[in-house]
Amino acid sequence: MLLQINGYLMSFFDSEYSENENDFIESRDLPASIKKAKALVEEGKTFTNQNFLEEVVDLCIENYRYRDALYLIDTLLAVAPYNADLFLQKGICLIQLNQNRRAMKFIDKSLSLNPVDVDALAEKALININLKNFEEAQRILHQALAIEPKNELIYYRFGKLYQMKELYPKAAEYFEKAAELDPEFSEAVFQTAISYEYGNNYEAALNAYERYLDIEPNCEVGWFNRGIVLEGLNKPEKAINSYELSLAIDDHFTDAWFNLGNLFADLGKFDQSIECFKNVLKLERDDEAAYFNIATIYEEKEDYVTAIKFYTRAIKKDSGYHEAFLGRGYCFYKLNKVRSALRDFRLALAANYFSDEVWDVSLRENFQIDEATILRINELIELHQANSADINVTKELSKKYSDIYAIDKAIDYLFKVLQLQPNDAESYYSLAKLYFQKKMSKHGLYYLKKAFSVKSAIKQKFLTSFPGVSQAKLFIALMEDNSIFQVR
Repeated sequence: MLLQINGYLMSFFDSEYSENENDFIESRDLPASIKKAKALVEEGKTFTNQNFLEEVVDLCIENYRYRDALYLIDTLLAVAPYNADLFLQKGICLIQLNQNRRAMKFIDKSLSLNPVDVDALAEKALININLKNFEEAQRILHQALAIEPKNELIYYRFGKLYQMKELYPKAAEYFEKAAELDPEFSEAVFQTAISYEYGNNYEAALNAYERYLDIEPNCEVGWFNRGIVLEGLNKPEKAINSYELSLAIDDHFTDAWFNLGNLFADLGKFDQSIECFKNVLKLERDDEAAYFNIATIYEEKEDYVTAIKFYTRAIKKDSGYHEAFLGRGYCFYKLNKVRSALRDFRLALAANYFSDEVWDVSLRENFQIDEATILRINELIELHQANSADINVTKELSKKYSDIYAIDKAIDYLFKVLQLQPNDAESYYSLAKLYFQKKMSKHGLYYLKKAFSVKSAIKQKFLTSFPGVSQAKLFIALMEDNSIFQVR
């Protein structure tokens, strides 16, 4: 398969599709209840309506309306300053808003009023897990289990702890225990599946996802994750069915369209694949990966003109997308537009420069030549004039000029090295890199090929430095085409 489709999206760790609180389905009467609650507060009727306000707080938390809940909790605390449950709820809201350190203050306040509250201990453990204080979290969870040995939430938190530590089999064990204690605890079953999946136990993950979907059949994320596991089990037709069920629940689920498009492409169903990626673009117009994937499919269909159009759109969205430059360059090459192919090859290299092994363009823009470098260059020039046959001095002089981006000087001295040592593969490789810096791709490719022919280990060096470029069809085609290697 020639396709270089952008990679599949991974499973969601949470069963909810989005972390944005505004994306969740609310209880039908909740907006009206919140409005009524706020009106009562503004009218100074908090004390006489505490039960109603507490019910609205519960609904807000259940429906991810954490800021509304916080407003009402603060109002209730003004009239009930020793209510441990309100401090606990405030802590829960702040945890969900990713304000863990602030949340700790209110969880501790709740525990100061009720030290044996297992729910509060569970939330305190969660804060420590989020802050990666794993030993403290474990201590708190053991403390909670001593109070309530069969509390499913504590086992669930243990699962989260081990999941964060990437000990997935151990995490699955604790999530399974939580689900065993409460068979309707769907999130525990979901996290069991995730843990098995990330531990590469796909059969167990599939079984857990199916148990989860028995409880939550309308969860699009559950069907999506099930599809990923089925792909891991090499069951593509069943995976397609799972992604389609996910989209039947939510046809705005772009990740499901994306994975479905990739799977159709892998199966050679190119028209269906293109439609999936076009659906991604209807929902997210700036998704450069969708443009790239459509381009690769047209390339596979040998419609190089259309492929170029979509590669170009991907590049417009991400000017550093070196895979798109390579793909477009290959299409130009297949259309016998070698100059354009070489240009895209050079641009792909430019987009993939940032390696400790190779040059860094940003250094060129901010480079300051220090006095020591100048002195060393002057010393080397004198040594070279005294003995032009000293190959080590000549090499170092080329390297120093390269370091200060005096590219032409560096090239001149490399040629002097090659006069002394015609089969010096490292010098050919350095010449190739310098010519790429000068945007002279044809020369760069010529000397790159020379380096490979003299010393095969240089090729591995290039593969390591430029993995995306060196494995691309454009690079392979250009390296095999001797007609372009005519340099002066």
